Parts: sequence; structure tokens; C-alpha cells
Amino acid sequence: MKRILVAALLCACRGKEAEPAPKEVEVRCVKADQQQWAEVRVLRGTVAAMPDRDALISPQVPGRLLRVLVREGDPVERNAVVAEVESQPLRDALRQAEAQLAQVTAAREASALAITREQHLYDRGISARQSLEQAKAALGQSDGAVAAATAQVDAARQSVGRTLVRSPIRGVVVRLHKRVGEVVDGTPATPVMQIADPTTLELAASASAADLLLLAPRFKARVTFDALPGRDFGATVRSVSPSVDAVTGVGQVRLSLDPASDGKSPPLGLLGAAEVSVGPPHAVVVVPAAAIRNAGGARTEVVLCQAGRAHPLAVTLGDRRHGLVEVRGLDAASQVAVEELPGLEDGMILKAPKP
Repeated sequence: MKRILVAALLCACRGKEAEPAPKEVEVRCVKADQQQWAEVRVLRGTVAAMPDRDALISPQVPGRLLRVLVREGDPVERNAVVAEVESQPLRDALRQAEAQLAQVTAAREASALAITREQHLYDRGISARQSLEQAKAALGQSDGAVAAATAQVDAARQSVGRTLVRSPIRGVVVRLHKRVGEVVDGTPATPVMQIADPTTLELAASASAADLLLLAPRFKARVTFDALPGRDFGATVRSVSPSVDAVTGVGQVRLSLDPASDGKSPPLGLLGAAEVSVGPPHAVVVVPAAAIRNAGGARTEVVLCQAGRAHPLAVTLGDRRHGLVEVRGLDAASQVAVEELPGLEDGMILKAPKP
């Protein structure tokens, strides 16, 4: 009997020795925060000039580019000459038109003298009335020829003048599309350059049909750019498209960017994201994005730091902004772990990291 009792006690002792001690993990914990967040919609788009301050400039006459007088980044005044198309063929046509005008003008003067002469002879009874009428008809034909030749000269002069390509707006050369020696056809299909006014910019963004229904002019927004970390820009919704594209299912929203406080505006064409407020602010509980872990499948968790131990808690996530995540189902006074998340299990002992 004593042997059995001793054996039982030894087994019990060995069983207690086999139980592992609770694992201690150095983890940094932070307190959840309660903030006032408005409901937002995130729209992505590119920086662009206002529609009436952006121009693709194409020559109005066909020919070969003789000169390009500006480079990308150069400022340009309104009506300034920025390029020139070879004008010699058009000048030759102008001289021909001027020669034709001189010829028909001389013929018209001869017709006028003929009328004077025929009128004198008719008055003296020497010439028949028919001769006078023929002279008057000849003068009318000469007048028509002079008018037609004058129109041809005016058109030729205008064509010569159009070989000088002028900027219709004041702005900056954004892009050159043609070089000296290249041929243009005198239509918008062969632009020479793009000029835009960068003093007033906007974000041309795309929005789904559902977002278009929520947005309206004068809604406020904040715009950020991955290429400009640490900087954001105020913006206001200027226009909302009343329709969506039949292929893509999205419409366009244009947001006017507020002037940069430091005077450094984002460059044209830069990709950015606009957070547009579409509702009043309300209280939300937020934690750093580093506090969120995926527990498999659709389950998302945070790990609570309670009484020095880890306790995973399933939560529902909301919006993400500036490195913070809205967490539903979490008390604002909670402490959550932001390190070693994959290895933390329920009941683990947590220690603060050494300074």
C-alpha cells in the first residue's frame, strides 16, 4: 500500500514539473484613441489645370516646323509667338494673289475709262446706246473680279500670318509634341505643344456611380500625394459629373486645390488621393494600423494588453486614415499590442520592452 502511495505521489510531482511555465514576450502596447471622424469617400485622380487654362496648340496651316521658340517649363504670355511654320510657299501664293489683284484692278480702270468715253460719244449722238450698256456691263464684271482678287489676297495674307503659332493663354509650357523640321497638317491632330496655367490647379478624379450620388459642389476635401510625403492640400469639390461612362461605370469629379501655403504647388499630372467629407463628424475608436492582425479567413483581431497578459479580440474595421484604423467593438480605454502580433496567444505574459 505504501509503495502504491509513493508511486502516485511521484507521478503527481512529475506531472507538475512537465507543465510549461507561461511564456513571457516583450511587446509594446498603446492606448486606443477616440477621435471625431467624418464619413469620407476617397477619390483618386491627377493634378490638372482648369479647363479654360489649358491648351493644346496646333498650327492653323500645314507645313514644316521652321522654329520652336520655347522649351518645357518656359513661361509664356498670352498671344506670344511660340513656334513658326515654314511660310515660303504661302508667301509665293500671296504674291500671285497680289499680282492677280493688280491685273484685275488695271482692267477695272480701263472699263471705267471706256464708260466715260462711250457716255461722251452717246451724248453727242455718235455712239449707240448698246455700246454704252456693254461698257457698263464690262465695268460690273471688273468690279467682281477686283472683289474676288481682293478676297484671295486677304486669305493669302491671313495664311502667312498663321504660320506664326501664338499662345491663346498665359501659362507655362507643359510638354512639347513636335520638333523643328517635323511636319504638321494644320489640324488639332498634330499639336506642337501643351500650355497650362499652373496658378490655379485642380484634381481631376474618377468616382463610382454610388459616390457620385453622395458628392456635391462645395464639399471639402484633403488631397495627399505619395510623391509628396508629409504634405497635404485643402480642396473643394468644383463639379460632379451628372453621368457615368457606359464602359467603365465611373464619372468625373473635379476638385479645386487650395493654394499651397509654401507656394510650392504639386506638378501637373501627379497622381493623388482626395478624402472628401460627405457627412458630419462622429466619434470613432482608432488604433495604429500595426495593431491589426488577420486571424485566418475573414476574422480580424487586435490583441488586448490586460493585466499584463495577451487577449485576442475579434473586431470589425472601418475607415483607414493617415496610419490609423477605425475599430468597431473596442473600448476607447483599451490597450492594444503593436508588436509581435503573429505569435501572441491568449494568456501570454506581456512585458514592456527595455528602453
